[in-house]
Amino acid sequence: MRQLVLLLLILTNLQVFGQSKKNEQLINETILKYKSHNSVSYDIEYMIKFFDNDEPNFVNSNVWIIKDPLDTIFNSKFVYNRRDSIVNNYKYYNSPYLNVISLNEEKIVRFDASKGHTSPITGNIDGDVLKIYFFDIERLERKINNTKNKVKYLDTENFLKITILYPDDEDFHDCEESFYIDKTNQTIQKITYQAKYKDQIQKNSWVLSNIEFNQIKFSDFENRIGKYLKTFKLDDYKPLTEEDYKLLGNGATAPKITGNIFPNYDKSIELNTEKIVILDFWYTSCMPCIKTIPHLNKLKDKFKDKIEIIGVNPIENKEKHKEKIENFIKRTPMDYPIFLVESIPSEYNIRAYPTLYILDKNRRIRYSKIGFSDNTYEELDKILNELINEK
Repeated sequence: MRQLVLLLLILTNLQVFGQSKKNEQLINETILKYKSHNSVSYDIEYMIKFFDNDEPNFVNSNVWIIKDPLDTIFNSKFVYNRRDSIVNNYKYYNSPYLNVISLNEEKIVRFDASKGHTSPITGNIDGDVLKIYFFDIERLERKINNTKNKVKYLDTENFLKITILYPDDEDFHDCEESFYIDKTNQTIQKITYQAKYKDQIQKNSWVLSNIEFNQIKFSDFENRIGKYLKTFKLDDYKPLTEEDYKLLGNGATAPKITGNIFPNYDKSIELNTEKIVILDFWYTSCMPCIKTIPHLNKLKDKFKDKIEIIGVNPIENKEKHKEKIENFIKRTPMDYPIFLVESIPSEYNIRAYPTLYILDKNRRIRYSKIGFSDNTYEELDKILNELINEK
């Protein structure tokens, strides 16, 4: 009996070892295939469900990519389309220019990527249609071999599923990414990703079809979008300057703001107080805003009724957002009122979130700041102490 158990253990280990070698061989063949080919075209359905959004966003696109080892920004040239209820455009990159071609407006906005102007790709959800590991397949190799990650394999009839479990960090937990490799074609047919923040979850998926390697060349780009490049109006992107982001200066009188104190949607009031006030312009999906809130709670706890803190939210300002805000403050307590506004007076020049203003008792601006930093509490604490001690 003991010999039989021992034999079964040996056979099981041999089977596991054999499967492991098969998995390793398929992964290596896929990586080698991606490295050896110069171009790829594919159709893709990309999905992202943001942490606090109930409904996912979908992007359907046809993508062409040609590797360019001399390009230090995207390592490639590419063109892809997006047509849905939001936009109807092409995005075309040939170093150093990234062109956003609007078919509805019949115009092109040209971005100089060499100057860091890559936001149409890096700051837009449709830019994720490029993230299929074609021109950076080494990244998948590194993730699998990273000893900080845990890797699991699931072998099915048609696919090898590789799941990479990433270590938790300060903000996110239970982060994992899965790759579905087609055994016959040695192609990555699907990628999924998820991450959790407190009780929320973000999900992404890339579902590919009609994958073809080395079937396109750069001259094909001309056939696809050349007519637009020749006939549409061309404008060069003009980035915002430091002056464009300039906030109201110290000593200026703060414009009045009208809105509703959450959760009262019926009565609109003018924001008015005779105390020192911190105005926090924020919204629920803004991670820097979320990081700022504990600092503001700590200030409210210290100074109590000597100051007011108002969270001004111009984004989730409708009654349909009520449950979203309620759920938000359950997981991220705010020890100060939320003020919902239809619009912010232009003088405040809110171009990024969070934006903080401190007003003295006479409604004069005494401090302003864009964004979050780890020393937000200390920075605001110093200003508030000075204002409270003013004669």
